[in-house]
Amino acid sequence: MNVDEMKDVREFRAGAPKPDRARLAEGRDRLSSAAGRGRGRRLRADWRLAAVGAAAALTAVAVLASGLGGGGHSNVEPTVPAGTRTVQGSVKEVLERAASTVERADPPPTPHAGQWIYEKKLSASPGIWPKSKAAQPEPEPEPQEHWERYADPRFENGKEGDDRSMRERLRFLDELPDDPAAVLKKVRSYYPSGKGNPEPEGEHDMRALTVLFASQPIPPQALAKLYRALAAVPGAEITDHLVRDLAGRDALAVGHDEKGQKVRREILIDPHTYQYLGDRWLVVKDYKDTFPGADDTPDRPWKAGDIIFQHAVLATGVVDHKGDRP
Repeated sequence: MNVDEMKDVREFRAGAPKPDRARLAEGRDRLSSAAGRGRGRRLRADWRLAAVGAAAALTAVAVLASGLGGGGHSNVEPTVPAGTRTVQGSVKEVLERAASTVERADPPPTPHAGQWIYEKKLSASPGIWPKSKAAQPEPEPEPQEHWERYADPRFENGKEGDDRSMRERLRFLDELPDDPAAVLKKVRSYYPSGKGNPEPEGEHDMRALTVLFASQPIPPQALAKLYRALAAVPGAEITDHLVRDLAGRDALAVGHDEKGQKVRREILIDPHTYQYLGDRWLVVKDYKDTFPGADDTPDRPWKAGDIIFQHAVLATGVVDHKGDRP
């Protein structure tokens, strides 16, 4: 999202609620990877920058849908060949298989202060709404590389909004209890919704877990606990067939069902290795977004199957210097 786009979003959604720490944490991750798309630019992964766009575009599904419109990558899920891509088992059964598989892996070395977390990923989000007649088609997403300090003092001083460095997140994951319900309780406390941002419990869980799944390098035992907690999210469900992620890979899609839900956040998992692949926001019910007070802005239609946002992790690693690759 460039500066002009953020300006448009702010104007469209000037009344959006103030974001809390957990919402900003996710927005910061989103913006840091998307900022350089198309022209090789990169904006600093700072919570203040995230707050500009996240307050109106990344704080909640409804707000994002209102501020942004469909581009070339909000595609309906491709038709799935019958039988060959069926997912067997309930969400609890599938995620228990995932947890049992990953927890047997050897833990990765723990990074140390001074090292960097490397990530390469694809991201796609809708363009500005309404579209202008002169608008160019959205380019195909290109891989973006990002380096983040493992121990970043800006996010360990209690003043930077989300206030969570990767070091802090990994320490939190190392201390998770075994009981899935207890894990969800700790996760909700670690990334609270905030009094001014009420949301269903399942939506809160999915949003906070998405941030934690993106932690690197995540210990196998912690990943297993997150999978078991994901299965315990109220309304958790698994799509009965494999989907394709943004990189074209097969993926298990785990989301949650809420009464009246229009958009479902889904966590994507490799069906063979059970590693985290990324996430997406999928429209599950036809609806139109309206823009009260913006008479020159037409309604924005959404169709079931539209993908509002998606991102795919391609590679991660720990390196000694910014610019190094694993």
